[in-house]
Amino acid sequence: MRNPSRRRPMHTAVLNALLLSVSVVFLSGCMAAPAPPVPATPVAVASPEPTVTPPVFASNDEALAAATAAFGEYQSMSNTIAHEGGADPERISDFAVGKVLESDLETYAEFRAGGLRMVGDLAFDSFSIQSADLFSGAVTAYVCQDVRETDVVDLGGTTVTAPGRPDSYPLQVSLTHAATSNRLLVEKSDLWSGKNFC
Repeated sequence: MRNPSRRRPMHTAVLNALLLSVSVVFLSGCMAAPAPPVPATPVAVASPEPTVTPPVFASNDEALAAATAAFGEYQSMSNTIAHEGGADPERISDFAVGKVLESDLETYAEFRAGGLRMVGDLAFDSFSIQSADLFSGAVTAYVCQDVRETDVVDLGGTTVTAPGRPDSYPLQVSLTHAATSNRLLVEKSDLWSGKNFC
């Protein structure tokens, strides 16, 4: 079947324009002179209202609650993957991005390579806001990471945790807001170099 010519619509438009002009010429002798056109009244067009993006959080308290919950979810999944010897490590990507995600994936790879697994759960017993950008949703917090109930063991159940390990670590944690999922993700987790607040 032949495709219709692309010239047909243009050809039809030209013919219609010619027919219209011929009709106007033939009818103009029988009609009274046209009245002068009435000038159009200008219509005011309202400018669109500027789009204002609402803040992610209404207050620091709301940001703190969201960050605490997000870090708890991240840590819960981290515990699960470590208990399972680093299996299915990509699960952590629902809770972490950037440096934390890269570091966690490397750790889980070491667990798998060494036949290691974690016993017990990481916990945190304090979480306080250092700064919060309510509009972007970025939150930085001080976290006291509790490792007292954890151990890392090999396939034979022998501990490989370094002796004399502290019971807790002061961390500075940064979380970023993911607009697509509307949730906070852990982006950075650094050992706090100042006074130990744990």
